[in-house]
Amino acid sequence: MVDTWQPNTGIDSLSTDTLIRLTGVINSQETAKDDIKQISEEDINQIAGYLNTPQEAWLQAIENFSDEQILSLCSLFTLGEMEFSSWAFASKNPTIYFLKYLKAKKVVVEKDFVRWLKKQTDNRYIPYGPAL
Repeated sequence: MVDTWQPNTGIDSLSTDTLIRLTGVINSQETAKDDIKQISEEDINQIAGYLNTPQEAWLQAIENFSDEQILSLCSLFTLGEMEFSSWAFASKNPTIYFLKYLKAKKVVVEKDFVRWLKKQTDNRYIPYGPAL
């Protein structure tokens, strides 16, 4: 019998410490494009390794985060996908999962914030994911 190679389809758990640290990267919408450039190569590579991580793992990693921290990560992953070629999340961008999570918690996300996110990316799935 011949074994077949199976690609790594994701990670079951994420580094919460890394995500907490990354919540502080973006200071404001006005400085966001400069702020994103402050992420270390190590963190860029670590997040790139999370490319196929399932939604459940992302949501588990942020379950104790404040709404502000989650929104900060939305900014980070939206801008990061445009800045770092290794962050090509497409329909699996954590921003999508995080916004759906906040919506399920009945947290009102400002429309201006959502519009801003959409202007920062060419990822057609942001903010709410695939239509079907």
